[in-house]
Amino acid sequence: MNRVEEAVQFFRGERSFHRLFCEMKKKYESLGRIGGTISVSSFSAEEKEAIASFFGKEMSRVSLAAFEQQLANTRFAGISLVELLSCYFGEPLVTKKEQQQEIEREKEAYFTRLMNTYRAQRDWLMAVEKQRFVQLAYQQNHHALEAALSAVCRALEQLPSTYVRLPVFAQKVANDPHMFDLHTLAGKLLLSALEFYTDTEYDLSSVEDVNELLQSYRLLREDVLNFVTCAGVMAETEKGRHPVFAAACATNTALNVPLREVMPLVRAYPSVGNNVFVVENAGVFSTLLDANVPLISTNGQLNLATRWLFDLLVKEGVTFYYSGDFDPEGLKMAQRLVERYGSSVRLWHYDCSDYLATKPTVPLSDERLAKLQSVTLHDLQPVKQEILRRKKAGYQEALVEQLRREVKGR
Repeated sequence: MNRVEEAVQFFRGERSFHRLFCEMKKKYESLGRIGGTISVSSFSAEEKEAIASFFGKEMSRVSLAAFEQQLANTRFAGISLVELLSCYFGEPLVTKKEQQQEIEREKEAYFTRLMNTYRAQRDWLMAVEKQRFVQLAYQQNHHALEAALSAVCRALEQLPSTYVRLPVFAQKVANDPHMFDLHTLAGKLLLSALEFYTDTEYDLSSVEDVNELLQSYRLLREDVLNFVTCAGVMAETEKGRHPVFAAACATNTALNVPLREVMPLVRAYPSVGNNVFVVENAGVFSTLLDANVPLISTNGQLNLATRWLFDLLVKEGVTFYYSGDFDPEGLKMAQRLVERYGSSVRLWHYDCSDYLATKPTVPLSDERLAKLQSVTLHDLQPVKQEILRRKKAGYQEALVEQLRREVKGR
């Protein structure tokens, strides 16, 4: 038995030293050197007595350097505290800095291995590695992260040439239809990758933007429940007039048309005139329906089915008259329409007098009011400032009779 092992055997035999040794180990790992002191005020009387016996006096704090110096005054002279602690715990002492360096080396090797496996996606992997949610996912479960990253890299290699539903695509790529559900890690990573390889900026917190990003790669989240509400709109496929749209126009019937039925259309145009009245709320749409004019309801969101139909209508030179709510969401909807379709959109009853005519009484929270900061469209600034001043919302239902009289007169 060498002297270090003899010293370890001695201190292990004196169990009252164990807590002190644990604290000295933590202190060394924290500082990266022999230094600092340890308070023994919470130690037991037996532990304090053992320490006092070792030093030859009572101690309220134990200095690691003093312990090593005192060790030199025993038969274990020449043994360093690092040697003693390493042998006592049966493993090398590793400082926090060294531990962190090892973690970083392992992480670097982890991502390097992925980049070498998926060379075509190397640029994206280098970029996504730095994102906070990826760093957190690595810390929580790097095996799950690797599975998700690998699935996305395989997905990028198999992007469809014709439209396919996202669950069907996920089944093909990962043998799991829910792999790319957007609340999952793989789903978030897929959006990150698709946005990385496109020239367009998307707001991934916006349902509309997410759907548009996926659609740009011919991926569809939902093509049955994603629908557009319309009336008085004629549509054609490659075979000619669509019989359902034609029948609806002939009977002034409202349609909820799923995306899967909108996608095959090659043309869309008003059944009469060249204007389409667009409203935010289904109740207003229903009230205006009796006027027998071309109508579309966004139902509070500019979903993919609605945008697809709008795109077809714009190609025919249609003018949209848009009326919505006087709240942050309504103004943002109006702005998105103008940003996307420019001069094809006319804001319909969207000035301060219209806002005041709604007799706004519903308070808006500071959180909702903050959304107005992103409303930068020049024509909306007066009503935006009035909403900010009053901090109340107005709703287009209050204007519905005026809207109805106007559309009946056209």
